Amino acid sequence: MVVHPAPPADVPGFVEAYRQVLLSLVNVCDGLREAEWELPTDCPGWSVRDHVAHVVHVEDYLSGSAQPVVEETIEVGTPEHVRNDLGVWMEQGLRSRAALSPEQLLAELRSLVEIRTADLYAPDLELESTVRSIRDQEARFVDLVRLRLCDIWTHEQDIREAVGRPGSLDGDGAAQWTAMVLDAVPRVVLRRVAPEPGTVVIVESTGPVTGRAGVRVDVDEAGEPVAHELFTGHSAAEEEDDVPVTESDSGVGSSPTTTIAMSTHALARRTAGRTPTGQTAYHVSGDEELARRVLDALTLTR
Repeated sequence: MVVHPAPPADVPGFVEAYRQVLLSLVNVCDGLREAEWELPTDCPGWSVRDHVAHVVHVEDYLSGSAQPVVEETIEVGTPEHVRNDLGVWMEQGLRSRAALSPEQLLAELRSLVEIRTADLYAPDLELESTVRSIRDQEARFVDLVRLRLCDIWTHEQDIREAVGRPGSLDGDGAAQWTAMVLDAVPRVVLRRVAPEPGTVVIVESTGPVTGRAGVRVDVDEAGEPVAHELFTGHSAAEEEDDVPVTESDSGVGSSPTTTIAMSTHALARRTAGRTPTGQTAYHVSGDEELARRVLDALTLTR
């Protein structure tokens, strides 16, 4: 699977990407009118302000703040969009900053850009290093930063969508999200869609971030369904050798192939659960009903 531009792959790349996605969030919020901070977003139950408060809370927590918010003392009730313990923790976090003005929230976010960047420039940090994670947990550096890139960038896109300022679709956040989505395609198709053996599904991001993932569903010796990942090369040339033969190519004994193509923006909004399949712009070559089922299943946020 080749994604272009490629997401970060080493510690300096991840640290710089982290800094850039945080700065991009600062930049899109800088200059928002007062009324825009209260606009609803496609993330159920959250306003523009809530997204910023959430990112500030998580980054402050990850920094090991000397003045942590005691979230457990904040009652959130039973809003429909809070579905589990993690959701309660996130809601408590953003409500802990309810008394702050937008200017104060943005100032705290700016300071956290520098704090978090300094934290991650530790000279002995490696991809496998254990670092602080949320809710008194620990994680590998590479896993935490990949998740933070995706989370911060998705919330930035929520804000951009709400205030009508599209952008940031070709940077590290977009590349990391696209790579995560395409990496999930084989297991989502196998486990959630479960098409007939012999089926081939390809999902393609057409840009600004480009990439594709594919899977052929077969059965093993025990008769159990298995997923054979396509496009496993490390370059575009290698991937060309992995293109499946379709029925129209050979006429006999070939796998029925369904290809789903959409922009980076459309792919991100669908797979983040922000836009339903019926409101998503995409092109299908092959089985349209199967394509709809795949896109319905390809939601990576819960």
